[in-house]
Amino acid sequence: MSDPYLSQAPGGLIPAPGAKAAKVCGILAIVLALTCAGIPIAIILGIVALVQQGKAKRLAKAQPEVYAPVSATGLVTGIIGLVLPVLMIPFVGIVSAVAIPALLVQRERAREVAVQSNLNVARARAEAALQAIHAKAPGQVPSQDAIIQALAQDPLVQALKNPLTPGAPALQRGTTGPLGTVMVFSDQEQEGGVTTWTLQFRATVKLAGQEKILQEELVTHTQEQVQGRTEDGWEVVQPAPEAPAPTPAPQQ
Repeated sequence: MSDPYLSQAPGGLIPAPGAKAAKVCGILAIVLALTCAGIPIAIILGIVALVQQGKAKRLAKAQPEVYAPVSATGLVTGIIGLVLPVLMIPFVGIVSAVAIPALLVQRERAREVAVQSNLNVARARAEAALQAIHAKAPGQVPSQDAIIQALAQDPLVQALKNPLTPGAPALQRGTTGPLGTVMVFSDQEQEGGVTTWTLQFRATVKLAGQEKILQEELVTHTQEQVQGRTEDGWEVVQPAPEAPAPTPAPQQ
């Protein structure tokens, strides 16, 4: 019977142990070095390829009657697998310097869009709660506290997530809170004899290292300050106070 291993090389010689491993490791080192992400593994495989190549050459030299001469493929690919990662490191540094900041900006913008979406949902659900209160008690002044309570119990609002601070709530009552949390609070302003009550929705995000405030509002009701009525029955709205006239400068 003939030994099956003797037919693997011409002249009945068999490949030296490590020769095939050197080729495979060298080729893998080159491929991983070109992918940039596998540079550390490519360096290790390049070293393994050179070690296996040296082992195979020593065995082939020590026992030439048994092992076939070792080709230089493992040596060449191992050297390339070691040199190529070194040449790729500056390229990776340049790409990282350009790509990483752009990626961070895109991530911040995506989070800003998510927070703005939470703002829109919160305002829309508050408006729905306001309409429900008007339907139950038409003509009555709606309670802002009731709207906020209904908003906090709304399933759609409860399902929202804070994209900037995962451990913080997506909606919270108050004026200040964690990044990404939609803060809801009541507010009022007077202008031209008309008082306007609103619900303010505010959230703070970070973009390019600077804080940015996103804001929405919902008018719950308005009220005119009636000063009196005219002879024909028209209501007279209290006008806004006029600014005091400037004091003339004394003459020299």
